Formats: sequence, structure tokens, C-alpha cells
Amino acid sequence: MKRPVLGLLCLLVAGCASPVIDHGPASTPPSSTPPSSTATATASTSTATPTTPPPPTEVPVPAKLSPHGKDVLAKAQRDGVTNVVLVISTEAGATERTATTLRELGATVEATDTSIGYLRVSVPVGDVGRVTAVESVRQVDVDEPISRPDPTP
Repeated sequence: MKRPVLGLLCLLVAGCASPVIDHGPASTPPSSTPPSSTATATASTSTATPTTPPPPTEVPVPAKLSPHGKDVLAKAQRDGVTNVVLVISTEAGATERTATTLRELGATVEATDTSIGYLRVSVPVGDVGRVTAVESVRQVDVDEPISRPDPTP
């Protein structure tokens, strides 16, 4: 009983029990014989199909918007909400410049914190894409109230 357990333990410690991960074809040392014509014909007839993204079914969502933010924004659009509140992270030292740019785009700046590059703005739902297109905006999330259960017994 001790021997099989000890052997298994050695395999685990040595890593022999880990799954084999295929990282593509192994490189072979160059040989003096030329490759066969069958291998050459097969290699020349195989064509790689370029990978193209599937056509979008909805309006493209900005890359700076978090996945959860995309869901909240889509729900707001379905529900007919006119304005959403965005929490924005800006580049270092660009908070005031970003706030000015967003005001020019029609956003209402509700709060800023230049020490951490934070903005909280209210913007029409249709203008979220323009907000995320601002160069100094690093990350955007849609602010939403947190529902908490009533602690009263």
C-alpha cells in the first residue's frame, strides 16, 4: 500500500501527472533529405481562411465600457431611459480637461476628483459613444443604485 502511494506522490511532485499541453508542431532538426512531394502538395493546397468578426447585430458598444456597463446601457435603452449617469476614469492629470470636453459634448458633470482621475457625469443615452471616444477617458461604467434589503426584522 505504501509503494503505490509513494509512486503516485513522486509523479505528482515531478509533474508527470499534469496534462500534456500542445503548443503546436514540434520543431524537427533539419534533415539532409528533401521533403516528399506529397507533403509539399498538401502544404501548398491548404489555404488559411482569414478570421473575420461576425457582423454586428446591434450598435457597436464602446470598448472603454465595462461588460456590465454594456448590459446596463442596453437595458436603459430598452426601457426608454433618456439619461444615464457614467462613472469615468481619466488619464492622470487630465480630469479637468476631460470634464471641460464632456461639458462641450452636452454632459452634466456631477462630481470630480482630480487626485484619482474620477468623473461622474450625466449624459443622454445616445451620447455614451461620444463620451467614450474622448481621448483622455480610460474607463467608463454606468452608475446604478445598489439595492440593499431592508435590515428591519
